[in-house]
Amino acid sequence: MPSTGTLLALALAAVLPLVSSGGTNDVDRTDPNFVRASLMIIGPGNELFGCAGHASVRLECPKFNLDYCFSCESESITGNFGKFVLGNMKMGMFAIPTKEFLALYREGGRMATQYPLNLPADAKQRFWKLMDDKVAQGTCLHYDYIKYCCVQSVLQPLLEAIRPYRIKFPPWSAKYKLSRREILADNLAWCPWTRIFLHTIAGTEVDRQVSNVRTVILSPDLVELLSETEVEGKKLIAKEGEVVQPYQAPTECVFFTPLKAAWLVLLLAVANAFLCWRWVDRSFLAFQALLGLLLTYLLVVSNLPATDWNWLIVPFNPLPLVFWRWRRYWAWGFVAVLLAWEAFMLLSPHQLTDPAYLVVVLAYVLLYAKVAMRERRNML
Repeated sequence: MPSTGTLLALALAAVLPLVSSGGTNDVDRTDPNFVRASLMIIGPGNELFGCAGHASVRLECPKFNLDYCFSCESESITGNFGKFVLGNMKMGMFAIPTKEFLALYREGGRMATQYPLNLPADAKQRFWKLMDDKVAQGTCLHYDYIKYCCVQSVLQPLLEAIRPYRIKFPPWSAKYKLSRREILADNLAWCPWTRIFLHTIAGTEVDRQVSNVRTVILSPDLVELLSETEVEGKKLIAKEGEVVQPYQAPTECVFFTPLKAAWLVLLLAVANAFLCWRWVDRSFLAFQALLGLLLTYLLVVSNLPATDWNWLIVPFNPLPLVFWRWRRYWAWGFVAVLLAWEAFMLLSPHQLTDPAYLVVVLAYVLLYAKVAMRERRNML
């Protein structure tokens, strides 16, 4: 993001204390319009994490002709995928002039909708100060798309700014009994390849239950929550959103989805059970080993968040390739492990991986059952 936004926001840090201390006689800090605060929601785009949309905050001070969007941003994943997998990317809060901020998303054809926040005057000023302090820290945050996701980067300082006042949340819907994995997966149904990628790299951290507030990770859910949340008896969002950028990226339309690919893999495994193609066995082993190496790397080496443990390591790991020479001794045991894994995934009260992986693992059950039977015949 442009560094000018940071510089201008730092300049603001000098302005607000002056105003707050009464250094300007013609400023009424209790005027509700002295600071205007709005939630700025950016519609989904076709890039990796853009599929879920984006949340930011627009803060305006007409008296001093200030108008910024505060947005938590990371280094671009495009061109930095190796750094992303290593978990060595950085992120931070940026203050960007609103026209410049909207122009960045206009290029991607992404809609922008603004929701005015119905906050007390002093809470809006505290909110601005909190956001400005985050900008002053620079890009010092370790990249963490869970802890520092855009929604949480807006919601947490907003609640901190409000806290001297009474906050009344609405009754939490059944959605918040879902895991963050499930909430995100439902939202990303329209971009299935992005969804399966996130299922692949995300371990059990996204399956753990956290507080309801921490479970709010999507911008539509943030709008819904704030529309029903009351501060001193007033709704935080009391008006319909205003479309300030009437563009919208085309939704991804994918005919060949991961689930369709998985069914083709299963059909191939069925055919291979009768035709015994060596190239199919080798291809299955290669994919299993390569994916297993990636998962093992994420677990053991990478600093990427949510890579503590991943259930996919059970069916997808390099051990079958390493011990292939002794397959006659372990093939049936591995079939049992795969079936147990499949049952665990299906019987779990929460979704733990992408449905495509459930189908692919059935293909591996057939593969190793065929291998075990072939080795048994060779022993006779």
